[in-house]
Amino acid sequence: MRFWTEKRILLGMVLLYVLVFGTVTALRHYNFQTQTWDLAAFVQTFWNTTQGRIMFNNIEQASNHLGVHWTPWLFVLIPGYFLFATPYYLLFIQTLALAAGAFPLYFLALRVLQKKNLALLITAGYLLYPSLHWVNTFDFHEISFLVPLLLAAFYFLDAERWWLGGLFLTLSASVREDAIPAVLFIGIFFLARKKWKIGIITSVLALIYLILVLKIFIPSLAGGELFRFDRYYNLGATPGEAIKNVLTDPALVAKTVFTLPKIKYLLVLFAPVAFLPFFSGSAFLLLIPGLAENLLTYFPLQFSGTYQYDSLLIPGIFIATIYGLKKIIEKWPSKEKLVKWILITAMAIGFFARSPVSPITFPFQLFKSNPTWETYRKLVQIVPDNASVAAPTNLIPHLSNREHSYMLGKEKIIPDVVIIDGADSFGFDTFENFQKYADNYINSGIYNVTIIDDRYAIMIKKGLK
Repeated sequence: MRFWTEKRILLGMVLLYVLVFGTVTALRHYNFQTQTWDLAAFVQTFWNTTQGRIMFNNIEQASNHLGVHWTPWLFVLIPGYFLFATPYYLLFIQTLALAAGAFPLYFLALRVLQKKNLALLITAGYLLYPSLHWVNTFDFHEISFLVPLLLAAFYFLDAERWWLGGLFLTLSASVREDAIPAVLFIGIFFLARKKWKIGIITSVLALIYLILVLKIFIPSLAGGELFRFDRYYNLGATPGEAIKNVLTDPALVAKTVFTLPKIKYLLVLFAPVAFLPFFSGSAFLLLIPGLAENLLTYFPLQFSGTYQYDSLLIPGIFIATIYGLKKIIEKWPSKEKLVKWILITAMAIGFFARSPVSPITFPFQLFKSNPTWETYRKLVQIVPDNASVAAPTNLIPHLSNREHSYMLGKEKIIPDVVIIDGADSFGFDTFENFQKYADNYINSGIYNVTIIDDRYAIMIKKGLK
């Protein structure tokens, strides 16, 4: 029996992924590269929930996180935070989940393609996919968990293991409100495949759930206002108006979608999989929700390919890659070897050109230190555990296991401790406004002020123990 069986190779690839990204994400946080958005908000939400203040944080626009995004999935992760009340838990569980997506993808590819070498190739492409790496390295987001959950749901449904498929579809829909359309389109995919029962049940239940979330659940927790829609105001003043304009005004859609940055974004998404999803037929339907969300906006981060926004697309891209590869091989069986090498080349070029952990761009600096990081470490240790605090964005993830934690300039109360880095005015529109803000605290007379290296100031309320 060969030692390097396909399953051992698969497990080895997954473990290597966990090792690399577990290390990189931990070092990013340790060296103050994580931010208020999007780690500290979750840290404080998790910590407050373990203290009985369910999904509360004072960082986001609504005090309850469920009023910003409908994310019941987070309750699945809460028990782990009771045991490991640290941001490293969130970063590691996210890495573990994204790595685990390789398993359902491999078994789906094996089922569809009937060849172990091709299934391994697809799985390697997933683990080398630059957009997945950016999702993993940019702090923590609930939407990233959609990737493994939706891949598992699709595999079980394709294998006609309905109860497991239904369970993972339910978990997928619980991740966030914009994951629900992805579930709905899985139903539409099965309708296109004439699997009427599962297609109708999935589509109808997802649609009902989406309406309840948008019309009742989120508004009730957000003080009567729907989640922010400003990124799509170019399409209409309200979600209903935007949907109407998308359906009736093709010129507006074309003007929004066909721009140079968005064409580049499409290349970023599809080049590393050799554009195989475009040959996948009905499987391309799975990409519609993610493409619509990221291409119909003018918010540039959503079509940059370097943030969490690609989480909606990654499962569909790799499912469609499997079906696209199958169709090409069935049509041109003599070209299988050529297609395989084209895919390998595309995967390699994509990884070396765009991954944040390629040999060209690997963040070796995280394994070193510098005076700023060392000073930050000392400042964080000074802050009392129960004190309310305002600090620069990169310090707040280290200070959010408390009821009140704010990024500088966003505080809603007068904090017990204020930390200022004179070289970091992030969050202020001008450096002059930042300076006025700092001077107001320093000159207030209610703090004991310590200045370090003529750059850093830590202010602790007089009498605070």
